[in-house]
Amino acid sequence: MSRFKSKTACACLLSALGIVLLHGVNSPVGIHPVNAAVAPTNIKASDITNTLYGFTSFPYDFTLEAVVKTRETILPHSTLYALDFDNGIPWKEALTNAPFPARVQREWDDNANGIPKDHVVYLGLAPLDKDRKSLAPATGEQERIAMPKELKDAPLDSDAVKKAYLNYARRAVNQFHPRFLNLGIEAGQMMSRDFGRWPQFEHLYEHVRSALKKEFPEMQIGISFGLGDLRSSHEAKAAKTVIAASDYVGLSFYPYASSFDEKFGAPPYRGDKPWREPLAWIRAYTDKPIALCETGFTSQDISVPQFALNMKGSLEAQADFTRELFEIAHHDRYAFVIWFLAIDYDALYTKMPAGSDAMKLWKNIGFIDGNFHAKPAWEIWKKGVEASKQ
Repeated sequence: MSRFKSKTACACLLSALGIVLLHGVNSPVGIHPVNAAVAPTNIKASDITNTLYGFTSFPYDFTLEAVVKTRETILPHSTLYALDFDNGIPWKEALTNAPFPARVQREWDDNANGIPKDHVVYLGLAPLDKDRKSLAPATGEQERIAMPKELKDAPLDSDAVKKAYLNYARRAVNQFHPRFLNLGIEAGQMMSRDFGRWPQFEHLYEHVRSALKKEFPEMQIGISFGLGDLRSSHEAKAAKTVIAASDYVGLSFYPYASSFDEKFGAPPYRGDKPWREPLAWIRAYTDKPIALCETGFTSQDISVPQFALNMKGSLEAQADFTRELFEIAHHDRYAFVIWFLAIDYDALYTKMPAGSDAMKLWKNIGFIDGNFHAKPAWEIWKKGVEASKQ
């Protein structure tokens, strides 16, 4: 599931859901079969000795105070510093390797200056728009500008797109020095949104990945998939080539959100502990290191009647998931875990325009509520992170 930080982004999600409900999607062909007996072998092959933990820096309100308080909350209780750039690319400048627009470079400089010296860096980049099938929009001094003619309607694996995205990714690596690079935030979801173009993305990914791996051999490179989608037989098979070429398997996973994922043809999450089966499945599916690039669990029920979305949540379920997540990540040797939200964004939600129901989906996954009261899962998280440092 994607992050949506604006009216435009919320509209993108709601529009996508509307199209799905109107026209339908391919029915899931069932969960791709895996052999649970190979999980212990896969664990050993992943060769991870210590799992890292972090948060995105998504604030509970769009104010300087909220940004500062969010940062002060997450840094002492994390070992991984997550940076996500999912709001467009300065394609014109990237294509010619020219200096970035001042607004974009200022944002990058601010983020680079905020990296704590004692944290490992994860960097997520997005060549795809939030629909996870179109080329990411062009950005510049304004948030959205016209796409350069060389890239407008170009295939994802065109020479121009490959050149521009490699230049962009290389510049990001040189500025932020990540240990873990995600070259496609939730790009695996393209398989459920526009499967016919998935080979184009494979070619783009391999071009950029191989070039960067030669320049930065120690950097761990991959993309992220929606775990719900990936479990379907069709996508689990199609993803193998990209996964084989990657250093880790990145995942977005919100186990309370089965009804959302099912809208896009994913098999449902089942049971009163809906995280157990999917996380067991992924460990048996691959021997690559597993990385939860974003996850979370709502502490309240969610209902969006317009799209027949009903999701169950509670303080107890959030605490249970958090507790078991540390156990599973340690046992299965995950590379890292990123909890999406530290503090519930009640304050931000009250400022959203009409038609922003999509923002309900993540509003209450924080460990601290909108009144700044800690939830039970917060102590579990803090103790788990401290234990991981030992």
